Amino acid sequence: MKSFIDYIEDTFQGEKDDGTLYRYKRLVLERMTARANEVTHAGLQDEQVLNDLIISEFPRLKENYQKFYAEERAKKYEKFLNKFMIFGSVAVVLLLVIVYLAISFLTDAWDATWVIIVDGILTWVVFIFSVFIRRVSGMRRIFHPIARVLLALSVMCGTTVVFLIALAVFHLPNSWLIYPFGVTMIYVADAIYATVTKQKLRIINYLVYIPAAMPMLYVFLGALDIIPWHPGWLLMPLAVLIDLVIVFAKMISNKKYKYKYKPEVDAAWNEN
Repeated sequence: MKSFIDYIEDTFQGEKDDGTLYRYKRLVLERMTARANEVTHAGLQDEQVLNDLIISEFPRLKENYQKFYAEERAKKYEKFLNKFMIFGSVAVVLLLVIVYLAISFLTDAWDATWVIIVDGILTWVVFIFSVFIRRVSGMRRIFHPIARVLLALSVMCGTTVVFLIALAVFHLPNSWLIYPFGVTMIYVADAIYATVTKQKLRIINYLVYIPAAMPMLYVFLGALDIIPWHPGWLLMPLAVLIDLVIVFAKMISNKKYKYKYKPEVDAAWNEN
């Protein structure tokens, strides 16, 4: 048993310990002891051979410790994040109320300062959604649609934040245009999510989202006089053209892929 302890201590000699290393040493020792008991029950009685055998089965203690340390830090961060979201929610509401009342009494702009509370809560909701999006994205793909719904809700909450500021604070006449732009951003965000997480058949998302987003973009740009209404309507045919380009590019890519591997498939088929 002492040789196991010596092996572990010699491996981590000079390593800084914040408590995590101690837990890892105990875990390794427990595993080595359990493995030694298994081998002993199987019939091996020579203690020196047993020790050498078990030690040889644990050759990368430092590399495995780095993984263990990262996992422990991730667990601590998630626990901290859970507490932060729970207690932070209460703190954010109280802080928003205090700021709202203070600014309202100082400026007497009660017709606009209510935005502080609403936008503050919506911003906090976006933060909470982002945490759950990250967590769900790390789970099996069957749960990814939940993350995509939360992503869409996050975009709309952010859109509402901008809309309320534009409407109640700056009194912009075309504030409603923020919502068509927000819908467009939902398509963009979901397409990016599908690409980053490598969703199957994500090309279908591209082909659907481009024509769906283009009318919203057309209304947004047209109402702001960035582009004329005519011939700005050509954005819709352009969306269809972009879809066709994507389809043809995918077909060409697939054709090259099949051609590249066809000789290998033929060779393997002929050998069999």
